[in-house]
Amino acid sequence: MDIKDMKFFEDIDENVIRKIETNCSRKIYKESDTIFEKGDPADFLYFLEQGAIDLFLKEKNMTICTLDKPGEVFGWSSIIEDGVYTSSSLCKTDTKVLQIPRDAVKEIFNRHPDAAVTFYQRIGSVFSKRLTTVID
Repeated sequence: MDIKDMKFFEDIDENVIRKIETNCSRKIYKESDTIFEKGDPADFLYFLEQGAIDLFLKEKNMTICTLDKPGEVFGWSSIIEDGVYTSSSLCKTDTKVLQIPRDAVKEIFNRHPDAAVTFYQRIGSVFSKRLTTVID
């Protein structure tokens, strides 16, 4: 799956999408692999291409959500703040993701503020839906 085919990027300028694609790299993980742990430096934003991932809080033994739909975004601590991931991720199946470095995301959207507004609104919507699911 390409970035341009992900619903998350619908209505974002093609030039911006090309810049995002240029900065993405594909990573493949095996079932039971950890992509990141809570507290790790938040260096990448991820998009699920294939597979399933649990986002969880190890210390509370609580799964926040399971991602299993192509195009789902995770690891947004990398773009919200310069810091660390706030949850851990565990591959439930063999999994393929696209990752983009935090610095590349910031540079692209600093140069394209109109696309940034749409992008960050979508991140906020994803966060809100996941938070609602955890609370319910």
